[in-house]
Order: sequence, then structure tokens, then C-alpha cells
Amino acid sequence: MAELVREVVASELERIGDERLDLVTVTGVTVDGSLEHAVVYYSAIQAEAEERLDAVAEALEELRWRIQQVVNREVRLRKTPQIEFRPDEALAAGLRVEEILRGLDDEP
Repeated sequence: MAELVREVVASELERIGDERLDLVTVTGVTVDGSLEHAVVYYSAIQAEAEERLDAVAEALEELRWRIQQVVNREVRLRKTPQIEFRPDEALAAGLRVEEILRGLDDEP
């Protein structure tokens, strides 16, 4: 179920064409056991600037209902989960580790 929701959401984000969502990738989805809620994790390449991250989050929230309708239509089950968007912290954490490691190379 999680993979199906991920595919549907990713396809719809591509179709929407909102410039705030350029280079946004759906990295994963978790669906609870009752199929009531799904958390869609995303990463925004080149969105290190806080204002860029805010714009992506704002765009996803504005489009959440439209994307929810597509999920409801494409996922052919009696019950479909309500989606929620959250940034995937793994990319930011990896970049931070890389930055720290580069800093170690620069030390005498």
C-alpha cells in the first residue's frame, strides 16, 4: 500500500507543474495498520535555504487536498489513507555529516 501511494503522489506532483515543487522527490511513505493515515516523506534537492524549504512545505499543503483526491481515485480500496507531508530528514542529516567530515580534512 505504501509503495502504491508513493507512486501515485510522485506522479501527481510531476503532473501539477508547480515551480515551487521543482526537484522535490517523494522518498517514502508509511501507512498505519488501519489504513487511516499515510505520511509522505519528501526531499527537496537544493532546498538548503530555509525560505525554499518553507515554500515547498507551503505548496504541498496547498495541494494536499488535490493530491488526496487523486490517491482516493487511483488506490482502489474501500478505505484510503489521509496523507500528510513531512520533510525527509535523512538527506539533511547526510549533508550535515558530509560537511563535518570535510571540516575534519581542513583541520591541521
